[in-house]
Amino acid sequence: MKQRALLLTALSLSLLSACGGGTPPTPTDYSSLKQIKPGEDTKIETNLKVNVVFVGYRQSAPGQVTTARQVDLQDFRATLPSTYDTIARIPSAYGRTEYTGNKFNYSYNYVFADQAFENDFFQYLSATGQEKPLTTFQKAYNCQALDEDGNYVDDCETPSNLITRPITSNLEIDAPSTENWLADNASRLGIKKDEYTVFLVNWYDRPDFKFHSYTKTSEAETDTGFRFGDRASRRMIAWGGGYQKDKGPQRVWFYDLSANPDPWTKAYDVVNRDVDGDGREDVRMPPVWEYGTRKNNLGNTRQVSPDLAKTVRYTALNLLFTPSPIYRAELTPPELPDEIELRLNVDQGAEAAAVEDVLKPELVQERVKILQPFAKLSTSVDRAPLEGNLRDAYNCFFVIEAEDICSPEYADLFGEPLFQYNLRDLRSDYAGLPAGSNKYIVPTYLFNDDVEPESGLLGIAYDDGETGTQSFVYSFTSPGLAGLYGLTDTTVHEIGHHFSLSHPHDGYDSEQDLSYGASGPFLFVNSGDQSASVMSYIDLTFSFGQFNLDSQYRYLTAAYLNNTGAILEIARRAGKVAQLAPTAVSADNLFAQAQAEYDAMNYYRAAELGHQAYRSVLDAARSNGVEVEGYKWYQNLSGLSKSNAKPRVANNLLPHQGAVIFPEETPFQRSLRLSQ
Repeated sequence: MKQRALLLTALSLSLLSACGGGTPPTPTDYSSLKQIKPGEDTKIETNLKVNVVFVGYRQSAPGQVTTARQVDLQDFRATLPSTYDTIARIPSAYGRTEYTGNKFNYSYNYVFADQAFENDFFQYLSATGQEKPLTTFQKAYNCQALDEDGNYVDDCETPSNLITRPITSNLEIDAPSTENWLADNASRLGIKKDEYTVFLVNWYDRPDFKFHSYTKTSEAETDTGFRFGDRASRRMIAWGGGYQKDKGPQRVWFYDLSANPDPWTKAYDVVNRDVDGDGREDVRMPPVWEYGTRKNNLGNTRQVSPDLAKTVRYTALNLLFTPSPIYRAELTPPELPDEIELRLNVDQGAEAAAVEDVLKPELVQERVKILQPFAKLSTSVDRAPLEGNLRDAYNCFFVIEAEDICSPEYADLFGEPLFQYNLRDLRSDYAGLPAGSNKYIVPTYLFNDDVEPESGLLGIAYDDGETGTQSFVYSFTSPGLAGLYGLTDTTVHEIGHHFSLSHPHDGYDSEQDLSYGASGPFLFVNSGDQSASVMSYIDLTFSFGQFNLDSQYRYLTAAYLNNTGAILEIARRAGKVAQLAPTAVSADNLFAQAQAEYDAMNYYRAAELGHQAYRSVLDAARSNGVEVEGYKWYQNLSGLSKSNAKPRVANNLLPHQGAVIFPEETPFQRSLRLSQ
């Protein structure tokens, strides 16, 4: 019996082995990998639900003639994209579209709010708002006239006969509280607050309508204490991207054409076709009561439905919910940095304000850390007088005495001397690191000048001028900005660019292969600035919001996946596939988990799992003698000769397949930022 039992046991083990049971064999190649594609670019593709909620709008019936303020869902759907495939915008401007590895397949859920929801919402607005005097821009809307100096008239005895209805009151409503109310009540409409949702609001067509605007006055500029939220130019029609502490993510943006009209897009001017003076007709959305008017203004015979659809596509989707980054999130592919040092080089004018009054280094690090959560961050501050050769190079940047000291042999005539000066400095910094260090230095130059430059530029995030790789971060302050801006918030904004993030007012449309900024036919996308993000120009939030964090963690997840594949390909070429295959399979399983978290919109967790997988493969490669080195843009760059170089993206506009990238502010945007 004992012998028979042993035979049966042996037979059972043999059958288990034949059927795949027992201990699986140790992998010796990459053939079983499903997520990682060694040597290939791959994409994390996900289905993404987007809710479009109409509050105060009515849907036209099939076959019905649509009135000016009704929504035709058939036309609305036709405007929206089916997919979005993100690109690294500035690298893509150098001749080859560079995908980040994040692709979205949209599904739309259209909801028309019921009467009870609308009643409660508009009652909330009425009850929480505060009656305030009309703003300068509301008065300008009433007048529709320019004085002899070209400024808008804000004091006229009789409202213009070119408007449909003059604004007679101004109920100011807190924008973040409104966003929170919508998020907290979204479940009444069958919507989860952590789903991407646009609330399109129209209060006007109700008997309880009040002229109103939205505000955010809770934050002040970090260094100066100035509250931009008190300015008339910061009276808004939209808001979103915030979150409530300890309540989980909310992904809500509301857009209310029955508010204001919007100063940030100059929608108070409903007569002039070219309000920014660039020679092109500017598309912006007039207040909702102008749609379908017979007056001779922008609203004449115009339908609101197409404009709302364009706002959802070109602002909410492309710039807020699923935007493309301006730079690569991985910084130094394929070996991503373990440590990141924010090297803040303060160049100080002799009689400029004290550095401590215009810079809070600890706050800079605290705020940007969230964008690179898996690297160890540190900050150093070096100070130098803004004089001598440095002063000359700095003056070239602002085109002061250009004929005497600037370098005509370079394509970037004025910025090149400062770039070259800082390049030598950066190479010296890296040479001082210990051998084998994987530290990444963010070369940040903060100019605290005591002389007013010709430009009111606050900051810029340069690329290398050859590959579109991020290079230097510059921030500026001067006597003319005293009391308004220090260096802290601008530096956070520019490092946000350096770590990948775009503005919420310029970006890329994937299906149309179109890069665009807030001017001409896309002036209306300036409304994207009305969101909780330090990347905005509206100066109402000085940290990164929910939309920023979602985007960054998605970029990082894809970066970890693709750079893991790159390292495995390097190992293949080094003849080390068998040694790395077991780790590759384990990493592939982690990326499968990351995909599940990504699909569930748990983007931080997805990035965390991706980082674990990436690190395991990188460590295995190193331990097996595979050389993996990160890209160091600064090593071989010698400058941009006029014969072979493109102008730097940060200073100029570069074409991208027939479109234009706007990485920094236009004069029109600057006038908005510094206006009343």
